[in-house]
Amino acid sequence: MKQWKYKHSIYLMVAMIILPVTIAQSYPKITTYMPYYALYTETQQNKTTRYIIIRKFKYNSTQVHLYIHPDTLQTGILKNPKGTIQQNSLHNIIQQLAHTQYAKLYQKALRKSKRMFNAGITHVYTNGMIVSFDLCPSKRPVDSNFIEKLIALNKTSTSLPVIICISGKWMLTHPEDLQWLQSLDSNGKLDITWANHSYTHFYSRKLPVRKNFMLKEDTNVAREVFQNEICMLEHDIIPSVFFRFPGLISNQKIYEKVMGYGLIPLGADAWLAKGKKPVAGSIILVHPNGNEKKGTSLLLQLASCGAINITNIVSLTKAYTNNQQTALIHKKQVKL
Repeated sequence: MKQWKYKHSIYLMVAMIILPVTIAQSYPKITTYMPYYALYTETQQNKTTRYIIIRKFKYNSTQVHLYIHPDTLQTGILKNPKGTIQQNSLHNIIQQLAHTQYAKLYQKALRKSKRMFNAGITHVYTNGMIVSFDLCPSKRPVDSNFIEKLIALNKTSTSLPVIICISGKWMLTHPEDLQWLQSLDSNGKLDITWANHSYTHFYSRKLPVRKNFMLKEDTNVAREVFQNEICMLEHDIIPSVFFRFPGLISNQKIYEKVMGYGLIPLGADAWLAKGKKPVAGSIILVHPNGNEKKGTSLLLQLASCGAINITNIVSLTKAYTNNQQTALIHKKQVKL
């Protein structure tokens, strides 16, 4: 554990030095974006709640923080804090909050660092299933027909929960598609958890897997993580605690580096286009970015015939926390 703490301290010091120069200058609203770890404690109506701050930055010159609710895994934006902020290392914070869902899930994910393919959280012990969309860079528009058909299969009165793993390049080249997805969330059609899928999502057919995706030799991991978070925030998206590696490919060094930023890697045990069959607790993966019709078609087929019960599709955060509580603190301030 001491070695883990030492390595991640180096990663964080380097990131804090280079981020204001290499990332924030490209964006008009957000500046001095950096990893920052602290416990935020607030008492309301004789109830004390603690939150984990993982980032600090200036939004239109106002200091704000990105936080995690350690019991619900929800993230949010903290403005004008009324409680106390105590800076600490991520390692110490996780030890202090060892009983929380975030700390337990973090430690579980940390044990999966050595796998090159599909490392991270791949399965949840629940009777339901989790559906995830990957929006990798694409020249094609979002598969709106697939998404609309999937929504139509939901006969319940509640929003359909999905995880959207979004890349920066996709956001920048599909502004109208992104706005449409956000409208589905705001209108109650979808309940979206937004996961980081890296900024550039590099891929080359000419390179072997061990040198591809984020394993490309000159990959700046801090830039891939933080610039994508900034891009999400600039588009009114609150990044969740989850990070999905492009291609589900990583190595131990990069995996632990990403976790050193407080994020939990997300895999999938049912990548439908690869022939994987979903079962109870599966994290299903499809690509509605127009590049992988096989997976989206299979999901619709399975949902239409009842092999996947739409009513049993659950939110990943709720599956882990097993309650309906959300981080209500500063709810009116979530949108920047």
